[in-house]
Amino acid sequence: MSAQHADEAVRFRVALSDDPEGPPNRLVLYDWFTRGVGRAPPRGGNRVEVLVDGEAGWGRVAEDLATATTEVQIATWMCRPDIELTRPLDTALAPPANRADARLGAQLEALAKAGTRVRLLVWGMVYTPLVDRWMRAWYWRGRDRIDVLEQDHPRLIGSHHQKTITIDGRVGYCGGMNLKENDWDTIGHAPFEVRRYPHAAGPRERARAAAKEAAPPFPPRHDLMVRVEGPAVADLLHNFHERWRTSLAARRGSLLGRLIDWVRDRLGGAPNPRLEPLPAAPPPPRGSHWVQIVRTTPGGEDGILGAYYRAIFNARRYIYIENQYFRSPLVGRALATALKRNPRLRLFVVVKPINGGKKSYLDPSGYWTAHTLNMIREAQADDTPAFQLTEVVTWGRDAADRVVYQSVDVHAKVMVVDDVWVTVGSANINDRGFKYEGEINAVVLDRTVAGDLRKRLMAEHLEWAVDDERLDDIDVCYAAWCEQGRDNPGRRARGEAPVGRVHFFEQEAPAKPPFGIDEGVF
Repeated sequence: MSAQHADEAVRFRVALSDDPEGPPNRLVLYDWFTRGVGRAPPRGGNRVEVLVDGEAGWGRVAEDLATATTEVQIATWMCRPDIELTRPLDTALAPPANRADARLGAQLEALAKAGTRVRLLVWGMVYTPLVDRWMRAWYWRGRDRIDVLEQDHPRLIGSHHQKTITIDGRVGYCGGMNLKENDWDTIGHAPFEVRRYPHAAGPRERARAAAKEAAPPFPPRHDLMVRVEGPAVADLLHNFHERWRTSLAARRGSLLGRLIDWVRDRLGGAPNPRLEPLPAAPPPPRGSHWVQIVRTTPGGEDGILGAYYRAIFNARRYIYIENQYFRSPLVGRALATALKRNPRLRLFVVVKPINGGKKSYLDPSGYWTAHTLNMIREAQADDTPAFQLTEVVTWGRDAADRVVYQSVDVHAKVMVVDDVWVTVGSANINDRGFKYEGEINAVVLDRTVAGDLRKRLMAEHLEWAVDDERLDDIDVCYAAWCEQGRDNPGRRARGEAPVGRVHFFEQEAPAKPPFGIDEGVF
């Protein structure tokens, strides 16, 4: 028998067979999943794809949106509907009018016109409905079957940072990518990528990047999302419904909210309708992958932190991290304990430097990054090389054939452990993201998914072919990673072409956090 909840006791019998070709027994180790009353359980029977960078991620979203018939529900930190989800190279230099149908806003309006209900939940009215022209039209006057709600965070330093999409209740996305024009790139992260422009940029502006005379306005961007089909989609739906109802109740219960509804009514906008009831049962199985949806909420739910703790504790061979931030003493202490227990554990951390790695007396995040780094170093054995943080730096050649370097804006929130376990979502590695920020991650327990993702990410940064046999050996990868990380900064200083994109850096910081800002804020 099996149990759906990780905290249930499970009894089972193992039937032995004389036939080696007989059906195998399968034992799921719930210790990889976080536990707690009220949290979403780990669910089997899913089909998972991990999509790396915007070309693959938003391209897959666009494909699924084209098939929507009933409802599309989007929760995001910030939304700019002018984002072009698909950006074919052959239209990159075309006028904006030729690319208009690729915009998210155009796609959502086309869906609504065809009868699909679209709901968009964003953080804070100031940040989106008042700034973007699409959002203003949808929010204030209303469009048939397009509804927008905002949700403020109860803390001054806090946001609703979740990024999820569900389509017809059968497909779900969970990741770190924002629906913004700058949140798109290819895995090549080329310095002169002609498609990293705002939608409104025309052929004349883009031609300079095409000629390698000027870099585009948006820097190279690295991020991920998970696409899920199967029972775990129910938990993404539940999260959206819970937040939508909370937001709608808060608006109707406040004087400002009632004023907003009064203005909307006078402008011809319909009040936000109630959500349809959630399905009585999760979607049917679509694959063999185990998935758990975990959250951080302002009310104190810390399932994402629990997932990190369990995976770090279970790690035996390596921990691979990519994150926009690496400044959580909570996670730093867990990693330090893991390294003390197992000095041979390989640790990779890809993150953006704060202030270029230089000391800042104004930005507390630099102090907490250095503090987390030093916690890990202090736990290392004396004969072990000091742990280093990794910056991803892409490169190419300009029109004059000079080597050009450009830092990649790492916006990812991913951790992979031992080619067994992976999480992808919206949560940054800072204590705020683990304790009270509004965050959501997907955890996947599957050797094929985890191992394939780790190899793809390392191949991207090391600039190896994804089928390179060296990727099968984590010790070989670690040695190559360290060699590139040590040598590439020197090559960059000399203006030489690098070997790969891996650059080690040192995060400098003052002796105390600026302004006394503690670890729970930044």
